[in-house]
Amino acid sequence: MARSRMNTDDFPSLEPVNRFRWQRWLMIGLVPPLLFLVVLFLTWNTFFHYVPPGKMLILIAKTGSDLPPDQVVADKGQKGIQREVYGEGWHFVMPIYNSWELADVKTIEPTQIGIVTALGGIPPRDGRVLAEQDDEQGIRRQVLTPGTYRMNPYAYRIEPVPVTEIKPGFVGVLSRKLGKESANRFADKPEEKGILRDVLHPGIYYINTAEYDVIHAEVGIYQSTYHYPTEVNKKDVAIPNVQKDTSIGLDTSDGNKIRMDCTIEWEVLPQDQPQLVAEYRNRKTLEQNLMNQQVAKISRARANNYSVQDFIDGDRREVFQNDFAKELERVCREKNVMVRSAFIRNLVIPPDLLKPKRELQIAIETRLTNKERELTADSDATVEKEKQEMQLAEAKFKAETDAKVVQIKRETENVKSATQFKIEKMTADYTARIAEKESQQKLVLGEAEAEVTRLKKTADSSIFKLKMDLFQNDGNAYLKYAMAEQLNKDLKLRMFHAGPGTFWTNLGEKNMNLMMQMPAANGKVAAEGKTAQDKDK
Repeated sequence: MARSRMNTDDFPSLEPVNRFRWQRWLMIGLVPPLLFLVVLFLTWNTFFHYVPPGKMLILIAKTGSDLPPDQVVADKGQKGIQREVYGEGWHFVMPIYNSWELADVKTIEPTQIGIVTALGGIPPRDGRVLAEQDDEQGIRRQVLTPGTYRMNPYAYRIEPVPVTEIKPGFVGVLSRKLGKESANRFADKPEEKGILRDVLHPGIYYINTAEYDVIHAEVGIYQSTYHYPTEVNKKDVAIPNVQKDTSIGLDTSDGNKIRMDCTIEWEVLPQDQPQLVAEYRNRKTLEQNLMNQQVAKISRARANNYSVQDFIDGDRREVFQNDFAKELERVCREKNVMVRSAFIRNLVIPPDLLKPKRELQIAIETRLTNKERELTADSDATVEKEKQEMQLAEAKFKAETDAKVVQIKRETENVKSATQFKIEKMTADYTARIAEKESQQKLVLGEAEAEVTRLKKTADSSIFKLKMDLFQNDGNAYLKYAMAEQLNKDLKLRMFHAGPGTFWTNLGEKNMNLMMQMPAANGKVAAEGKTAQDKDK
C-alpha cells in the first residue's frame, strides 16, 4: 500500500502554527545564554582587571581610617593609595570599595643603579642621614642593582644613575658627602663626612652616588720637567727662550746666578691616593704645591754651598746631584710621594763665567796635546827602530829557514835513494828464492809424475798378468773379454730361429759373430752385436 505524501496546500491552517512554534523554541534556546554571557562579561570587567607585562596595579581604597601626617601610602584598613602593588595577570577588585590604576614597573639597566628615596616615614634614627629601615624617610643607603622592580611610585622615587666604573690605570677614592665634619678630612666614623682611607681598584661598583663622590685618581709614574729651552747660534752660545723657560734659578756661594734644567720622576702609590686627595685634591695641585716648591727650595738651599767653579768641575757637580736627589726623596717620602729619580740634565752657566774656564781648559789641553805629541814622536822613533830590528831578525830567520829546508830536502833524497836500493835488493833476493822454489817444485812434480806413470804401468802389467792367469793363457778368450769390456752397456742380443735349408742353418760351425751399430740410450750411434747360430730347436 503506497503512503501518500501530505501536502500543506491541502491543509493551509497547519503552516502558521508550525512557524510560530519554531520561533518560540529559538527564543527560549538562545536568549537566556546570551543574557548570561552579557551579564558575565559585565560582571567580569567590573570585578576583575588584567595587568599586562611591564605594568603593575595600584589600588586606591575609598574607605578606611585616615593616614598619619608622616605617611603617604596606606596599609590594610587605611584609606588612600595602598602600599602593596600587584603584578601581571588577573586580579579581583571590589569596585565599591576600591578604585585602581596601572603604572609602569621600574627597570634598572645593566649599566645603571637605582637610588631610592622613601617619600614617607619618620626621619632616620640615631642621627643618620640616610634611611636604612622601611619606615624611615629620605634617601636609602641600599641601592637597586640592575633588574626590574615593582615599587609603588607614590611611596618611592627611583633615580637611575650610571654605575661606578674604575678603569685600569686608576683607583677610586671615596668621599662621603653626608654627615658631620671630621677633624682631619678623613671619614674614620660612619657618621662623619670626608675621605675614606680605602681605595677602589679597577672594576665596576654599585656605589650610592647620593652618599659618596668617587674621585678617579690615576696611578703611575709622573714627570715634572723644569726645562731651559735653548737655541744655538753660530757661535755655539745658548740663548734662552724666555717664553717657555721653566728652569730653576740658583744662587751660588760666590754670588753668581745659574739655572738648573732637570727632570723629576715620582709617583703616589695606590694606597696613598686618599692622602693625596684629602690634602691636594688632585695630581696637578700636588705637583704645584709640593713637587715644584720642594724642587726649587732644596736646589736653591744646596746651591748656596757651591761656587760656580764647583758646578763647572765634574766631580763637584756629581756631589751636588746626589745631595739634591737624596734630600728631595726624603722630603717627598714624608708626604707619601715616592721620588724614583731626580736627574739634572744641565746647569746653565753664563758665558762670561765660562770663558776663563774655557781658556784655561784650552791651555791645559794644548799643553797636554804638545806633551802627547812629543811622546808620540819618541814613540815613533822607537817604533821605527824596533821595526828595522824586526826586519833584520825576519831576514836572518828566513835565511836560516831556507838553509834548513835545503838540508832537509838533501837528507830526504838520501833516505829515498837508500830506501830504493834496499827495495831493489830485496826484490832480487826474493825473485831468486822464488825461482829456486819453482825449480824445486817442477823437479818434485816431475818425479811424482814419473812415479805415478811407473806405478800405473806396474798395476796395468799386474792386472794383465792376473787376467792371463785367469784365462789360462788363452788369447782368444782374453780377446773376447777385452772386446766385451769395450761394448756399449745398452747392447741388445737377439736370437733368430730358422728352419732347415735356410742361410742361417748353413753357417758351419755356428759360432759366427755379427757386429752391427745400435743407437745408444743418449741418442748416439753405438755398436750392437747380434749373434746368429744355426740351431735346431
